[in-house]
Amino acid sequence: MKRILMALLIFIVVPMGMSWSMTYGDERQIADEFTNLLEANNLIIHDSEIAWPVQMLADRLADHIKEPVYNFKIHVVKDLSVNAFTIPDGHIFINLGILLFAQDLDEISAVIGHEMGHSQLRHIPENYDTQKSLSVATILGVLAGTLLSSKNPEAGAAMIFSSIGGSENVRLAYSRKNEYEADNYGKNILHTSRIDPSAMSRFLIRLNTFSGTSGMPEYLLTHPFTENRIANMRDDPGKPKPDGNFWTLYAIVIGLVMPGSETATRTAQVPEPYKSLAIGIAQTRSGNHAQALALLEKIDLPIAKAYMGLNLFEMGKKNEAYPFLKDYARSARTKIALAEILQERGDLGEAIAILMPFQSQSIRVDYTLGILYEKVKKPDLSHVSFARYFYKMNNFTASLYHINEALKSKDNLPKETLAELKMMKDMIKKPQQNME
Repeated sequence: MKRILMALLIFIVVPMGMSWSMTYGDERQIADEFTNLLEANNLIIHDSEIAWPVQMLADRLADHIKEPVYNFKIHVVKDLSVNAFTIPDGHIFINLGILLFAQDLDEISAVIGHEMGHSQLRHIPENYDTQKSLSVATILGVLAGTLLSSKNPEAGAAMIFSSIGGSENVRLAYSRKNEYEADNYGKNILHTSRIDPSAMSRFLIRLNTFSGTSGMPEYLLTHPFTENRIANMRDDPGKPKPDGNFWTLYAIVIGLVMPGSETATRTAQVPEPYKSLAIGIAQTRSGNHAQALALLEKIDLPIAKAYMGLNLFEMGKKNEAYPFLKDYARSARTKIALAEILQERGDLGEAIAILMPFQSQSIRVDYTLGILYEKVKKPDLSHVSFARYFYKMNNFTASLYHINEALKSKDNLPKETLAELKMMKDMIKKPQQNME
């Protein structure tokens, strides 16, 4: 978070008096800057076991949007508060707290549908178009306020609206209008996607019971009171209908993210075999591989078999691990184990091919690819991988060295990779320039 605040201080030197109306190009710039800040602070979950199912929910909804404005991209944020938000260019951020608070996939879809409403109706760009004086600093102030609001809604609201300035009550009233529009949009898209539209009411009722009231008048909040939104939905909330896909996602979140001390509490009401799956993954993460295997071998789920392979690999039983990993590995951590087995067998090209889809998503993938590319005599790609690795490790001197070495062969690198290297170089240099 320190690097986010440092970067924001740098951006705030942009002249505030410039007149600016947000174009789609501006949206992409803002989204890239903000997402890069979160990535630099390791706040985005890249575990495909978590991120992929949530993205699939968004894709199902997006398939039923007529003339979508954006290609919606879901980011899962390492934050246990119950919050979600959207930023320009169709980026939607779902906190881990949402995944743990929701009681079925329909409720998660309802949250995503609401945020899609904000995006598709272009609430942020259109709000900004009504302002006379805006800058990149203004937008980033709003987004930082959104992040703060996940910890403290009132502090977040203060930062958001002090960043924009002007007529606060009018803008807050418009914000309430936006919230109701997004709720209605989300309800409609759930209906057309054949997802229970009452999931939003159910989620909001439980959220209202969970959070209570802040004691603040509604016009001072970034969002309307949930009681008002519930009344606006006018739905019978019904009951949650958790299925195997929901319990698998829930178990994976507990197993991969939650502290071991909370595993027993979190899994107390989880049915089998998902309870054992959560505990087995948590035991894997803690290095208790024999205990993990004893739990996972009883579960007939692909994810359990993948983690069986990972535990066997960590125990040095690589020949036994190989068939499980070959058939069931889907995530970065299980693919790394498979790649290391292939590397020992001399299949360097296959090992690289297996890891390439996960580059930039895992520190261990970046490091392993750096070694593999070096072995197959592709120094430019090796430097790119090591640049990513050291950047995420906050070893900026080493990262800058590898960035500069990679750029010596820039004609051989894809445009996307060059843009990424430039971004990392700028992020490394800006704090230094600010301190000079």
